[in-house]
Amino acid sequence: VQGQGHQRTEQSVMADRRKLIELLMTQMESAQAKGVPYVREGRNIDVDRLPQVPNRIPGEGGISTVRSMGVTEDGNEVLIPTVVEGRLAPTAAKAEQEGMEHYRRTGKHLGKYATRAASDAAATLLHEREALRTGR
Repeated sequence: VQGQGHQRTEQSVMADRRKLIELLMTQMESAQAKGVPYVREGRNIDVDRLPQVPNRIPGEGGISTVRSMGVTEDGNEVLIPTVVEGRLAPTAAKAEQEGMEHYRRTGKHLGKYATRAASDAAATLLHEREALRTGR
């Protein structure tokens, strides 16, 4: 049946994508452990334990576990989560405000990087990994 072949191919593509994302995440974490300069400090949040929360931000929607923003602090590009304590504010501005407040209060972050490009790449990789993990 033609539909079954397509489904197997789609599953194979997803499996390959999942393997690639996991490999890249492992390499990024390994680079941080080895002191590679673009990763200044690894994340201090266990993203595998983050809950799925409704994303009601206009233009985004869906479900989020990790939604992040980047800020420059002391020469580092810090990736800060905007899903805070299992909830996401209803607007991007409010989510970012709450994310900053939570970071300042707790120090929790998704990594500190040497450049904006490194931070953006890490964010993209993390979001892709979460999309695969949650089936989104």
